[in-house]
Amino acid sequence: MRLMKFVATVAAAMGLVVTSMATSAYAAGETVLVVGGGKSGLPLVKILKEQGYKVRLSVRDKSKAGDVEPGTEIVEADVTKADTLPAALKGVTYVISTIGAGGVEPPNNAESVDYKGVAALADASKKAGVKHFVLMSSINAGDDNPETFLNKRFGMVLMWKARGEEHLRKSGVPYTVVRPGGLQNCDPGKIGLKMGPAESKYMGRICRSDVGLVMTDALTNKDAAGKTVEVIAEEGAPLTAWKSAWAGIKTP
Repeated sequence: MRLMKFVATVAAAMGLVVTSMATSAYAAGETVLVVGGGKSGLPLVKILKEQGYKVRLSVRDKSKAGDVEPGTEIVEADVTKADTLPAALKGVTYVISTIGAGGVEPPNNAESVDYKGVAALADASKKAGVKHFVLMSSINAGDDNPETFLNKRFGMVLMWKARGEEHLRKSGVPYTVVRPGGLQNCDPGKIGLKMGPAESKYMGRICRSDVGLVMTDALTNKDAAGKTVEVIAEEGAPLTAWKSAWAGIKTP
């Protein structure tokens, strides 16, 4: 135990991101359902596995699941079909949703996925006794200007994401909403992050895998409960400084 504390102390001083054996031992046996096996879901699965969680990945079609980490349980479920969700949630401790609209026509449009799909998943998670639900949303969620780029391209997606968030908040399941900036593919823990409350209106980008680190931390961090945060990359910031930001952010 003393060795583990020493390693953690040295790593923190050097700005390194490490996964301690204590964290892995704590997480062992707890199952996280990752909903969505896309560009954000797959790196998240890897992070969760590295931290010792059992991971179940929910996808619409197993044959299109992509390159999934070995040992990951894959199930078929569809948030636009509420009756498929209870089986996927059976025995699950935590849920992280990375789903998002893939088009402008039902059932892949923003209303169907980012609002109604998130709402169905939140309600099913409540019934399943999920301990914590982390939702990946987007900076500027709630923008109802039809001329905003994302709204114009994805059928008012920012408006619908905000409605999905609000349903989650009212569902009764413990939650955290993470609103990342523009997403890009890169390795986690290589650059500092800037985290603030929902009204921060940050402008910037962030690695999908770094969003995965933030969402994974939110699962068991009591300071993350009931909060909605924005997060972007910040050059020069200490690599783990964002973890202390949770405590200073107020709940809605």
